[in-house]
Amino acid sequence: DPAAAVAGVAPALEVIDSRYDGFRFSLPEVIADNTSAAAYATGPWTRPEALGGPRALANLGVVLELDGRPAETGSTAAILGDPLRALAAAARLAGPLPAGTVVLAGAATAAVPLPPGTHVRATVARLGAVRLTTEEAR
Repeated sequence: DPAAAVAGVAPALEVIDSRYDGFRFSLPEVIADNTSAAAYATGPWTRPEALGGPRALANLGVVLELDGRPAETGSTAAILGDPLRALAAAARLAGPLPAGTVVLAGAATAAVPLPPGTHVRATVARLGAVRLTTEEAR
């Protein structure tokens, strides 16, 4: 039961950076590209019981802002219908996950380009917000 394995939940942002043009690739290519993951950030952690249990995460509103302006809106229901399904899939694919493993369940909004120096904030209803600023280009 994936719900029983969840010790905490947090709003999160993932910065993707794919080497593939147009973000189109095969499964072996995306694995070789480390799933296009460049970085991630998490906001405050909350025990699932404070929300009514892990199943309360199935349909929370999400707002993604760039430099203080809404860029995308979504719902945690966009994550395979329920983020717990993503956790179950990760455990099926990777085998048992060690205690303390951080699992990024998936995207609740569409990805957006992040120019250098962009202030990004994602707010998830009932969970709070996570913020990051992209690095300046070198």
